[in-house]
Amino acid sequence: MIRNYLRIAYRSLLKNKAFSFINIVGLAVGLAAFLFIVHYVRFEHSYEGYNKNAENIFRMTLDLYNGSEYVVTDCETYAMTGPGLKEKMPEVVDYARMFHNDGLQEIKTGDRKFLDEGIYFADPSAFDMFAVRLLTGDTTTALTAPMLAVISESNALKYFGRTDVVGEPLEIDRMLYHVSGVMADVPPNTHLKFNILLSHTSVMKRHPWYKDDTWENNNEFTYLKMKPGTDVDAFNKKLVAFSETMKDKINKDRLAAEPMRDIHLYSHKTFEPEVNGNARTVSFLMLIAVFIIIIAWVNYINLSTARAMERAREVGIRKVMGSLKSQLIFQFLSEAVLVNGLASLLALALFQTALPLFRQLTGQPLSMHVLDDTTFWMLWSALLLAGSILSGLYPAFVLSSFNPATVLKGKFRSSTHGQRLRQALVVFQFAATVILLACMCTVYLQITYLRKYDLGMSIDQTLIVRAPDLELSDSLYRSAAQSLKTELLRRPVVQGVAQTTSLPGLSLHELATTNNVKRLGHKNEGGSYNYYVFSIDADFVPTLGMKLVAGSNFESGSPNIDKVIINEEAVRRLGFANAEEAIGSRLDYYTRWKGEPAVIAGVLKNFYQRSPKEEHIPMLFSYTDWPSYFAIRLKGQDVTQAVADVKQVWADVYPNSIFHYFFLDDNYNQQYRADAQFGSVIGTFSALAVFIACLGLFGLSSFTIVQRTKEIGIRKVLGASVLQIVRLLSRDFAKVVLISAVIAMPLAYFAMDAWLANYAVRITLNAWIFLFPVAIILLLALTTVSFQTVKSALANPAKALKQE
Repeated sequence: MIRNYLRIAYRSLLKNKAFSFINIVGLAVGLAAFLFIVHYVRFEHSYEGYNKNAENIFRMTLDLYNGSEYVVTDCETYAMTGPGLKEKMPEVVDYARMFHNDGLQEIKTGDRKFLDEGIYFADPSAFDMFAVRLLTGDTTTALTAPMLAVISESNALKYFGRTDVVGEPLEIDRMLYHVSGVMADVPPNTHLKFNILLSHTSVMKRHPWYKDDTWENNNEFTYLKMKPGTDVDAFNKKLVAFSETMKDKINKDRLAAEPMRDIHLYSHKTFEPEVNGNARTVSFLMLIAVFIIIIAWVNYINLSTARAMERAREVGIRKVMGSLKSQLIFQFLSEAVLVNGLASLLALALFQTALPLFRQLTGQPLSMHVLDDTTFWMLWSALLLAGSILSGLYPAFVLSSFNPATVLKGKFRSSTHGQRLRQALVVFQFAATVILLACMCTVYLQITYLRKYDLGMSIDQTLIVRAPDLELSDSLYRSAAQSLKTELLRRPVVQGVAQTTSLPGLSLHELATTNNVKRLGHKNEGGSYNYYVFSIDADFVPTLGMKLVAGSNFESGSPNIDKVIINEEAVRRLGFANAEEAIGSRLDYYTRWKGEPAVIAGVLKNFYQRSPKEEHIPMLFSYTDWPSYFAIRLKGQDVTQAVADVKQVWADVYPNSIFHYFFLDDNYNQQYRADAQFGSVIGTFSALAVFIACLGLFGLSSFTIVQRTKEIGIRKVLGASVLQIVRLLSRDFAKVVLISAVIAMPLAYFAMDAWLANYAVRITLNAWIFLFPVAIILLLALTTVSFQTVKSALANPAKALKQE
């Protein structure tokens, strides 16, 4: 019996090839799009899933206050946080501290040099906390003594060409360590990606100011392993009370905990180890996936019910011959199963073929081995089953319910059975499509706006070269740096050269912070805000096109020992009425060399150290001629030649050092990467939604016009022009699109207004942002319908009138 149903279904598909093609292709594209998005969403939700302990691990954070005013939450805490909580809180089983060795570090093995990052000083408990698997070495001793290093398998192969390297010397940032273990590479779906773990007892040798037995200097990522079943909300209530008891050590600051599994999607604090994902974005993409699959299923329902006229006589004859309603339902369901089955196979082929492109589109290391994943096959099977039932059930009941007497008498022609449902479903299709296109336009315009926004500086044509890590005396190091500047400025391609310890757009980890900046002689004037600090030379401000609103720049050739420059936001936080008032004032902030209160020499116009997505931060600049980076302003358009010239000068001054460079604008724009990828994903799937909707509209308009063939013939005979006929038949579809727009535009506005609320600088949602997608959809819909209408209107009316 089932074989018979499938044979008839197969014949029906061959009989109506255009209908079958539209249904199968539309469903396949919808299913493939759904699978792509779900694959991405699963990856985003899989963070820390590899770690068997993850459910019982909390990360400590620090809420910073200025008096009673909340300032910001920092995800780095004090060195004593872990030991103190383990002692006081019975829920805490163990702790692990991770001290970030900021930025790229020079690593030396023998006479070979490398630049690497992802280096952390870690407690021995980190092995258990992060489920680290050692390939060689012993977890009980690998990080217990000073100057020990555990490196990843990839790094071992890169540095030594082998993995049996326990005991080998490894020079990191001019300090000698010995390899005590090789660990398996950390998976990509973790928020803390470390390549090298150094024993935590080595921190004080690298940073002499560091103390691990005090509640000072919040520079540690602190993770707590909790007793199973510990509630994070209840624990945070206890932390409030604990923070109160520690006022003499941490002032008004407050410790808080967050589950490790929540960090990637829900944590956006200062000093995160990497840019995290966004739960809203992931949820929105999942909503897009649902929209697309429903649009594809709606196409099948619409086209199946639209063919009611064509199938009515078949149903009438089958019923007269004795077919039961249940048999007819199974017959039409078998057609849905066959169509969905073919579409699912095609979707699988599309998914596997385009997966590398999708990985590139999202910028995420998505697995390429999904066909080995049981969950993927369960999802694929569920889609096949759900699609067969949801898209096939209603048409099956509609088609099987026809009265045979009415059908065979020819009275069914004037029936509007299912028409209202089809109209409602088409309205849904186009409303969803308008929303997606409006979102795509908003994301594109917002990213463009951010990239063109006045940053308060000029970062184009600026080549950044990382300064070498050399064991030289202060005078020799400064002399070499000055020689590089002098030689570069002699090159015609170089406009300016500056020395600096950090740069706009770099990780906050490369900045120092302090909340001890106060106006000298003013009680707490300056508050307990976090001030961000780095050092620059006298050429930094002009080289990056920054502007002083008051005072003066550092003096070239002068030691500038007691001088600092602050930005306008720091002026505001310090309580000055204006920038001019700040000039000459002293701060209870001690300069590095002289140890005396600093004098404010100048005030910089606010610039965006971070992207305009964020508010301005209070900044303070001291002087340096011991750089971490050289910022080189280039002239001309021949970038390749300019880089070659700079590299040649570098080789002359630093013949044995790695030449590592990047362009400041490229690096700065990496802050928009996640938004740009989000926009690309929305754009791609919005285009697919439009394609599926138009494909369905093409099929629906074809059947509608076939039903009105005689009407078109009569109108032509009576003198109607082709344009009049096109206008008449397109009117109904235009109404549907406009109704969809009325429903979609308010929903799209509220969704995008909520998304833009995350940005300090944002576009204004103008009406045309929403009218443009409506115009696009209306144009595509009318083009699709008109194509079929013109084809029918140009046909010989005599053929249409001969049919009866």
